[in-house]
Amino acid sequence: MKGIESILREPYGCFEQTSTSNYPNVMVKQYMLETGEGVPAEGVETLLDKGYKRLISYETKEKGYEWFGGTPAHEGLTAYGLMQFSDMKRVYNNVDGEMINRTQAWLLSRRDGNGGFKRSAQALDQFGRASEDVTNAYIVYGLSEAGNREIRKELDKVYAKAMESKDPYQLALAANSLYNFKDDKLALKAMEVLYSLQDKNGSWTGKSHSITYSQGNSLTTEATSLVILAMIKSGKPDQNALNKSVQFLIGSRSGSGGFSSTQGTVLALKALTEYAKYSKKTDESGTIELYVDGKKVSEKSYEAGEREAIVLNGLEKYISKGKHTIKVKYKNAENPLPYSIAVNYSTSLPQNDAECKVSINTKLSSKSTFVGETVRLTTVLKNSTKDGLPMTMAIVGIPAGLSAQPWQLKELTEKKKVDFYEVRDNNIFFYYRQMLPEETREINLDLKADIAGEYEAQASSGYLYYTNEFKVWSAPERITIKRK
Repeated sequence: MKGIESILREPYGCFEQTSTSNYPNVMVKQYMLETGEGVPAEGVETLLDKGYKRLISYETKEKGYEWFGGTPAHEGLTAYGLMQFSDMKRVYNNVDGEMINRTQAWLLSRRDGNGGFKRSAQALDQFGRASEDVTNAYIVYGLSEAGNREIRKELDKVYAKAMESKDPYQLALAANSLYNFKDDKLALKAMEVLYSLQDKNGSWTGKSHSITYSQGNSLTTEATSLVILAMIKSGKPDQNALNKSVQFLIGSRSGSGGFSSTQGTVLALKALTEYAKYSKKTDESGTIELYVDGKKVSEKSYEAGEREAIVLNGLEKYISKGKHTIKVKYKNAENPLPYSIAVNYSTSLPQNDAECKVSINTKLSSKSTFVGETVRLTTVLKNSTKDGLPMTMAIVGIPAGLSAQPWQLKELTEKKKVDFYEVRDNNIFFYYRQMLPEETREINLDLKADIAGEYEAQASSGYLYYTNEFKVWSAPERITIKRK
């Protein structure tokens, strides 16, 4: 549920973001139905209905799916959509079976005859930029999750490539697909390699990138989630490895509940939902103690069979400016529960991350204006590297007394100044499918002054869509609007 809260704070303009907002509702309903934990609320059904209708609007003419419904369709993104539609069909009666069939048919039509899949020519875009081996493994995984069994040739090639590469991400995709095919013998071989590659902190990290060309935190989250799913599918997981990996995954959640990128969040929630169904409840009683700088500040006991989250609130009074050491201890319990600590803070201008590959700068043409007049806001987003970049975001803060003009926003997409935009509150989210080496993108907005007063916008930010832990910021714009 904390993960779902974070998703509602993210932009939701493209296919994957829409699906990321919808997928958790599918998981919640699955969990309730399978465990008997209450009856799904009517609100979940309404959300599923809205999410489904929006998702199918992104279907392309070829009957695949693309970020914004354009052509050509993306093989990897379509495989991701197919997985969600297949899961959704189990809990939502209005999913069109014919749509699922034609989506599968389109993916199968992209087979190259050599055990792989053709790819649309989107050289720098996510779901198109990933390597051939990663793309093939993900598509096979997507088709196998949907119940397709016509891809044995492709699965065998994926397994062979994964074993050759020893890439945990590819191995996890292969293992999940093999379990879907009921091929426990080969799946176990892949799992044996995976167990040997687990990090001391309980995680797995891919050697290079994921299907969305994620690296950094998101790649670790995605790989670890996929291994957890494979372990649970095995029916007899290494319990120590499973517990350590779940502990890592929960501990890597942000304070607002998300897990790195949209793809990372969905896979993490899927893994944790399956783990919740697998473990169901605590096996023993115990007591949790929390220490700050060596002093016990809180404790809470729990009983065997506890199903709800055990939460210790009100710790901020023990945390002042400076460094602190926080320890969690368990008493009278042989198996400590997975836990996470959330620390939230607010600032008007966050620090830039040196690892971010773009820069952003915003500037208003004037610091004062009159009601009814316009003032220009210029945003400059630059690729700071000599390499091409995948999908890139610019989130531009607008002072509350000003408003963007819809005709101008529409013109920006028509003239290919931006690939897509959405407006949320006083922020405008601009999407670029890719950025060329050292490319600079300039966005000019003539904002209309609506209400007299003094206003300060939120800080604007730039980042790579799938490496959103690394962001750069531009100081909040301020303006005074006067009556004539």
